[in-house]
Amino acid sequence: MAAAAGVVPTTVRILNDRLPRRYRRGMDLHDDENVIFSASPSWRSQFGKHVLLVVVAIVVGALVGVIAEAGIGIAVGVVIAILAVGFLWAERSRTTYIVTNQRIQVREGFLSKEVQQTRLDRIQNVTLDQSVPQRLLRIGVVDYDTAGDDGSRFRMIGVSNPDALVRLVDRAQREELDAERQRTARAEAEADAAVQGRARGFDGPASDSAPTRPHRRD
Repeated sequence: MAAAAGVVPTTVRILNDRLPRRYRRGMDLHDDENVIFSASPSWRSQFGKHVLLVVVAIVVGALVGVIAEAGIGIAVGVVIAILAVGFLWAERSRTTYIVTNQRIQVREGFLSKEVQQTRLDRIQNVTLDQSVPQRLLRIGVVDYDTAGDDGSRFRMIGVSNPDALVRLVDRAQREELDAERQRTARAEAEADAAVQGRARGFDGPASDSAPTRPHRRD
């Protein structure tokens, strides 16, 4: 996180270069902002769909093999399986979760996009929801509730290793708060120094410009 402008501590892993290019253009990162997390829902969040589609591919391939030839049935089953995997990949890829040291963002869609984002300092409550199957698959749902009248909720569904994400965002919040305190203290110190400098500037010329009495010659 940025403990000061332009300085990034090493407590979190910076992922700016790994963020997909289309999202780097859309993020408009600030000078002291860095991406610390970027992911789509894990394929394990679609585990049941994968199993179901594989079973369908096997059944359809077997039926085609019985009706026609075994080779044709195998080919049909493989094609169905490939198409199913591609469809599920596209379904996951249309959603991307991004966390920086200053904000979180949820992006959905390919051609038409829906973007939700909020600053880390507006996050008030974090809820981690994991069912027993999700715990076995090491996935979960993380909800972020924000401050304000709108009460916006940011939901990250099917996140891999959600406990680590919760800890990461919590650490980012604390480090950003510390950085803000340091910036405030530095600004106050600079303001005090400027006031003292102006005070010395007013005092100096007054003493230097004191009139001198001319020397009288007896």
